Amino acid sequence: MGQRASIEDQEGQRMDNDQEGHFQEIANRLPNGYLENRPMSHHRFAQVRESFLELTSRNNTTNRGPITRNRAKVKRDNGTRSPSFLNEAEEFYYADECCPNKFEIIMNSDPLDQKVMEDHAWNPNDRSLNIFVKDDDPLTLHRHPVAQSTDCIRGKVGYSHGFHVWKITWPREQRGTHAVIGVATKEARLHAVGYTSLIGSTSDSYGWDIVRLKCSHDARHREQWDYPSNEYIPNGLFGDTTDVPETIYCILDMDEGYMAFATDEKYLGVAFRGLKGKTLYPIVSAVWGHCEITIKYLGGFPPEAPSLMSTCRRAIRSHLGRRNTKNIYDLNLPRCCIDYLLYK
Repeated sequence: MGQRASIEDQEGQRMDNDQEGHFQEIANRLPNGYLENRPMSHHRFAQVRESFLELTSRNNTTNRGPITRNRAKVKRDNGTRSPSFLNEAEEFYYADECCPNKFEIIMNSDPLDQKVMEDHAWNPNDRSLNIFVKDDDPLTLHRHPVAQSTDCIRGKVGYSHGFHVWKITWPREQRGTHAVIGVATKEARLHAVGYTSLIGSTSDSYGWDIVRLKCSHDARHREQWDYPSNEYIPNGLFGDTTDVPETIYCILDMDEGYMAFATDEKYLGVAFRGLKGKTLYPIVSAVWGHCEITIKYLGGFPPEAPSLMSTCRRAIRSHLGRRNTKNIYDLNLPRCCIDYLLYK
């Protein structure tokens, strides 16, 4: 009887090893042209391979530890939870818990060609008359020193699908009383009399005022909110100052329907929600005379269907509710599943 059990154990171990080897073989073939006839980017190949390797580790019955991911190395603080929890009914995103993996991949990729960045740069034909795009630097705008005027410019490309990242460079000494970055529809106004946070004042734009540290959308009918939340600012959110750094990364996920921001050091969390179904353009509004603002498109991912695992995770978390996520520990599930539900 003991000999039979030993044989069965050996056979079970052999089957596990064969299965693991099968997944490993598939994963190793992916980046070597196995799907070369399909329109998939290099980053997408990496994601597919990572998914197979992750599946391999979960099918190993001896692995009951936490799920691990081979993330790219970045110096940002990826543990910053999004401060923009508006209410219990709001949509919950992976980006609420930690820095999006796609953002990390883009940040650790080679720079795009100059032509690609210019294709996604400021639109010289879609601007306030007090702003122009520099001839010697098509990625940079210049604002004329016009008093009592707020002026905007949109980017050339509107995004309705996919995941996109661009970098805004805005010197601190050129911001004045109102300096706003964000996204807007094609219908959003580009000029206003006086000094104001024009982006986010109506329902067709979403703006973060990097001077006042306030987010707004349809501000005529809704209150502004702190971003990032005040609890992070005393702890050195931006180093020794509360000023937003010169470089800001804009993260737009039109498949999930949110926008977030980051600096070189920290991921700041989700700022805006409910963006699905819109076509949104990068936009800034400025009031400082002779200010110059640069935009650099860093890359993106095409639309893709969510995995079955992520869909199940969202369904479970939505059922429990945002305030009851601690109850996930009470579910009769293996440790690896608990960690996955908690985005660990």
